[in-house]
Amino acid sequence: MRDLLIVGGGPAGLSAAIEAARLGLETEVIEEHAEVGFPEHCAGLVSLSGLRKILGTEAPIIKKVKGFRVYSPSGKGYTVKRMEAKAAVIDRPLFERELLRRAEASGARVTLGARFRGDERFGVLINAEGTAGRVSKRLGFGIPDAIPAAQLDLETSDFDDDLVEIYLGSHAPGFFAWSVPRKDGVRVGLAARVGVPLRSLEALLEKFGPWRGLSGARRSPPIFGKVVVGGPLKEVQKGRAIVIGDAGGFVKPTTGGGVVLGCLTARIAARAAHRLLSGKGGRGDFGKEWKMSYGRDFMLMRLARAIYSRMGESELEGTLEALYSCGALEEAIKYDMDLQGRALWRLARSKIFFRLAPAALRAML
Repeated sequence: MRDLLIVGGGPAGLSAAIEAARLGLETEVIEEHAEVGFPEHCAGLVSLSGLRKILGTEAPIIKKVKGFRVYSPSGKGYTVKRMEAKAAVIDRPLFERELLRRAEASGARVTLGARFRGDERFGVLINAEGTAGRVSKRLGFGIPDAIPAAQLDLETSDFDDDLVEIYLGSHAPGFFAWSVPRKDGVRVGLAARVGVPLRSLEALLEKFGPWRGLSGARRSPPIFGKVVVGGPLKEVQKGRAIVIGDAGGFVKPTTGGGVVLGCLTARIAARAAHRLLSGKGGRGDFGKEWKMSYGRDFMLMRLARAIYSRMGESELEGTLEALYSCGALEEAIKYDMDLQGRALWRLARSKIFFRLAPAALRAML
């Protein structure tokens, strides 16, 4: 019998294992795939500040990113860029292998190619299985709101290698399409609630002017996955079972990015497990602790997601123009890209909010 069993060897599961082993818990991670980092579902864009919190100075960076360009539904581009980089595209397999190395060096046992059976003996279980939902359903947890996505790696030099691009419009209803720089090209992706994401992505490459030149590039096999957009579940702890990472909804509702917040909240879960096992912390109270650190940010990001998903194209056009003309997009890049609630709160208290409020209210109602 081990103190802590962690199901899932992704970034969240391995981060929880590192923290738990550091606290002295006998920890085992079981991962259903034969190696960590595969299959690769993520675009790999993370903040540099978040990388430092997770790994320190060591990080497998492919490209550093200095800004973004967002395209309105009509194709008008708004570019925001700084002199110094605030984000990076990482090599996810190498990133996860480094977390695996650190987990094992800390004393955690990691078993690859193993699935949760239900007859394992443990003091506390942390579920970090991702979006599959198999273990969560068995434990009685909910399933986070997620939408299907598809990505392609394209070999091309026809792009800005220090910018991330985002497309908002009819090809990706309810979410958006993206392109991030890679070592020998770009990774383009699209998530949407309506239609087949891969077909929508291929149509976008053929019809959307700024990206039309990418359509003929040599491409990888499609990369399929899900983007979690609903935020954390209402219940993330049931007795001695805790759910984290994508499985718990610890993903930014605004962008679907979950690496940094997933890893940081996983550490909180490991500390809650330690309190449970030591008998000093009652029920562990993982739910209360993560909310103290990140609750407001998730609440505001979830609200922004709800408003955006209900906006029509004309409202999106007007909102982007207003945000750019008043400098709000330029201001937003100065903030922590992981804790976006702080930038949203500042926006809500600014004069520009009164120009945005009518469109937001119409979308909400």
